[in-house]
Order: sequence, then structure tokens, then C-alpha cells
Amino acid sequence: MWASAEKLATDWQKKAEEMMALYCDGCGALKSHCKCAEIAARKAYEEKMRPVWEAERKKREHEIFVANESKRLGGLRAFEDFTAEKYTNKAVLDALKNFPDENYYLWGKAGAGKTHAAVAILRNNPDAVVVRMGQISREVRSCETPEDEESTIEKYAKAIILLDDLGSEKATEFLQNVLFEIMDRRWQNKRGGLIITANMSIDKLGGIIGDRTASRIAGLVGSKNTLELSGKDYRIGA
Repeated sequence: MWASAEKLATDWQKKAEEMMALYCDGCGALKSHCKCAEIAARKAYEEKMRPVWEAERKKREHEIFVANESKRLGGLRAFEDFTAEKYTNKAVLDALKNFPDENYYLWGKAGAGKTHAAVAILRNNPDAVVVRMGQISREVRSCETPEDEESTIEKYAKAIILLDDLGSEKATEFLQNVLFEIMDRRWQNKRGGLIITANMSIDKLGGIIGDRTASRIAGLVGSKNTLELSGKDYRIGA
């Protein structure tokens, strides 16, 4: 009788162990439904891939940074090449040291390094934009309402801005009016943060953009900050 009871207890113990073996020690669910092994494998895979994913994330962030900066600074070439370290005329960079509190007019023949110097300075101003007058004119023309037009003009009247290669595009009456409005507002408000590059002096520029606009630019910049750049054309080594 006792032997039978002992065997019965042993059988139940064995059966209980077999039943317990069907359940996961971690989550208590039936092993056939348990996700612990899957979760553990996924975590191990994620841990293994984490350095790879982190490298890819940093690469994407850098690509976005380069795209945004190149657009802000006037193109990929400007982003890569137009740096203070690569600019040889350090006296020009020193002359621009009060930007954006003051305004500057850089002029000289093509390839003298005007845009390079301006962009090198603009790098320290994350809100700055690089634009040509034709772009502003087209943006204003595309406005659908007078309110939008006013908002666009006011944006450029307040912006920290490099107005690049002024005078190189045909100055229509519309463009002249838009440019005068922007410069007049900046002049009235004594606003700094403007660099203009051009291939000619302000006096000669007046024949293209209009004397009244050239007068506003001269007033904004002043003779001290009107800088003529000379030297070889670095693009062709001439």
C-alpha cells in the first residue's frame, strides 16, 4: 500500500515536472506561445546592429546638415571651399570683422574672391542667407496677394544677407523698384547685416539699378566699408 502511494507520488511529481517544462520560466506562458526567445534574439540583433545604425544615423544627419548649409551658403562649392582657412587675403576678412553689426560692399573683377570672403564671414551667422537680386524679384512676383508681397520684401529688409553679384542681371523696372524698397527700409532703420558683392563700384552700379537705390546702398555701407578687391582671378590663375 505504501509502495503504491510512493509510486503514485513519484508519478505525480514526474507529471508535474513535465507540465512545468511546457511553460517558460521567464514569462510563465506556454512555450508554444512564449515570445521570450524571439525577444531575446531581437535584442541580441539590435545590440549587434546598434553601432551600424548609429553610424548610419550620423551619416544621414551630416548629409542633411551639408544640404541645409550648402543652400544657406550659396551652393555645395561655397560650403566646401569658401572658408576663412582657405581664403588667402586675411586683411579682407579682418575688415569684415564687424559684420553683422555693419554693412559692406565688396567689388572688383570676377575671381577676386568677393563671394569667398563674404561666405567665410557668413558662416558665423546661422540665420544668414545668400541670394541674388533676380531670385528676390522672382519671389516677389510669385506672391499672390499684396500682403504676401509686403511680407517678402520685409523679410529681405530685415535679413542677415549676402546679396551676391549685384548688377550682373538685367535690371527691369520691377526689379529696380523691389531693390529700392528693400534698401530704403534697411537705410531708414539703420539696419546692419548686409554684404553686397559686385563687379563695379557703387557709382557705376547706379547706371544699372538706378541712382536712388545706389545712393541708399552708399548710405548703408559708407566709404569705410566699401572695399575694392583686386588681384589674380583665382579661377583661371590669370
